[in-house]
Amino acid sequence: MLFLSKDLLVNIGTNRACYEHPKESSKCLKIDLKQNKETKRELKYYKRLQKENIPFTMLSKYYGSQETNYGKAEVFELIRDINGKISKEVDKYLNDTNNSFENIENLLKCIPQLKKYIFENKIYVKDLNTVNVMYQRNENSKESRLVIIDGLAHSNYNPIFYSCDYFILKKIEISWKSFIKSIKRKSIVKQNPQLFRYLQ
Repeated sequence: MLFLSKDLLVNIGTNRACYEHPKESSKCLKIDLKQNKETKRELKYYKRLQKENIPFTMLSKYYGSQETNYGKAEVFELIRDINGKISKEVDKYLNDTNNSFENIENLLKCIPQLKKYIFENKIYVKDLNTVNVMYQRNENSKESRLVIIDGLAHSNYNPIFYSCDYFILKKIEISWKSFIKSIKRKSIVKQNPQLFRYLQ
């Protein structure tokens, strides 16, 4: 059993709390705050992706379950910047008025790569938004990446849905358009229309 403490808390959401792994800095533990179906659906989808050997290059890796003093936890990759600090959500970068234009542009330059990754691997993120995507910064901006950390799987899991390219790509397209619209609504982006070229 792993023993967690409040100082290891990374973030707390509506349904889950996320803690740093006390022994492995590259991992985190997600614990349900209340019973919900989202975690089961997400894990089912993760296991499907693993079975199909989908590369987890822009998706946080899943390592299985672990018992803790706070209850059962699901172990995931903890996304960190090159300097070792825990990466921030895209939302925090876009809402930070002190962020430089260069930082925002470097982030948005990663958007086309994320789109390619999602569509080529047919990964459906039912809740694709700026809170569920982390920006992992590298000193070399070309090596920075966006990583999806939450929101996977369809609310009504149906094997036929995932086996039919037509249906899943349609769903991915709808989800992606919604994601891009949410970014375009951010003040820093609206004020700099030249950034739209990364949001196709």
